[in-house]
Amino acid sequence: MIVNSEIFKAQLGGIQSKMNFHTVEPFIKAAEREFRNIVGKELYDFLNEIDLNNPNPDLDLVNLRELLEISQGCISWAAYDLALPQLKIRVGDLGAAKNIPSQTTAITKWEYVDTREANLTMQDIMWEFFWETLEELKPDVWTASESYKRRNQYFLRSADELTSYIALVGRNRRLFAQLERFIRRGEQLYISDAITSGVFDRLKVRWMDKDAELTPVELMLVEKIREALAYLTLHEAYPYLPIKIDENGVRETRKWDGTSNENPADPKYKNAQRQQLWQDAQLYIGRLKTFMDSYATADQFPEYYLANLSEPDQEDEDFTYKSHVLI
Repeated sequence: MIVNSEIFKAQLGGIQSKMNFHTVEPFIKAAEREFRNIVGKELYDFLNEIDLNNPNPDLDLVNLRELLEISQGCISWAAYDLALPQLKIRVGDLGAAKNIPSQTTAITKWEYVDTREANLTMQDIMWEFFWETLEELKPDVWTASESYKRRNQYFLRSADELTSYIALVGRNRRLFAQLERFIRRGEQLYISDAITSGVFDRLKVRWMDKDAELTPVELMLVEKIREALAYLTLHEAYPYLPIKIDENGVRETRKWDGTSNENPADPKYKNAQRQQLWQDAQLYIGRLKTFMDSYATADQFPEYYLANLSEPDQEDEDFTYKSHVLI
């Protein structure tokens, strides 16, 4: 395991030292499995085999130590949040009960909800640190894995990257997970058409290839794509994000004062902001096309050049069998 009792308590800080590790061990195992699914078996095994006490001379342990510690933070905070709802009750032969030791007071509902929100925020922060550090180090075991290709399948890869273009998103990994399908939609419906499918497909192949080094012009194109894609993603996702649908119908979920409340869905408040998202998206789509018009040539981005910029060959028209007067 990447996380043991000492690491778990050291990462969380606020956990009492006398907590029995076996109480939270099942949740740590579940969190580690989720971590392994996200980063891939290859990288997980690599991190799990790092021995800081017996360093491998071929490894850069200074930077890998940081990556390993951040990985432990991702797992620990996820495990703690999984365990927290179970820690407040005790289940035995007499049923479920709540223990309240002397000199202690049970927390209120809003404090409990606020604590869980804080746990999730810490998870988001640790995951963004993890991806940033991983992109800096790029260990071979990571770049050669299928998980690397999966992470690079879109031009926007993390909540941190998305929020650098549109600040209202925040560094929220849970929100970004919901937005990924809309990033794909934005790329396919808008970006590919704007720069032609040929240019888009060629750039995406190079973007996903760990050995390909993008040219300065290609890097500028990726930047222009990201600017538009951020707003397109939110525009496409916007009608769905605050809405909850189940057997009880369609509702809108709101949170305030540490509690969650549900009201009937009202589309009115969404219209103005979604319209603004669309206007901003069109602004950046225009900037993207202007960039392509400036840089596309017969050799660079030829598909776009042939479709939008090159002039068709003019052939002399044959007037032999036409009733035209030649002057």
